[in-house]
Amino acid sequence: MGILKQNEAQWQERLIRLRWACHRTHNELNKPLLGFLENVYPSLEMGEQFAFERLLSAADHDILQWLKGKQLPNDQGIVTILALIQQAS
Repeated sequence: MGILKQNEAQWQERLIRLRWACHRTHNELNKPLLGFLENVYPSLEMGEQFAFERLLSAADHDILQWLKGKQLPNDQGIVTILALIQQAS
């Protein structure tokens, strides 16, 4: 398999994994997270992509609090991603 095809295959596998991670038990998180993944994530720099992935590892309750502005995470990268999610929604 050529490098480009391998990279494309890896990218597609990553997106599948991230789509799965965007499906949350709190249904109100699904739309903003999936929308961000589909519409904004591909254009992010690598560091921002990693910050989004760190966000997805957080508990639903925490993500809800962050998106509602009731709390902020200690991770500045996640803070940036939250602002981008709110802009995109």
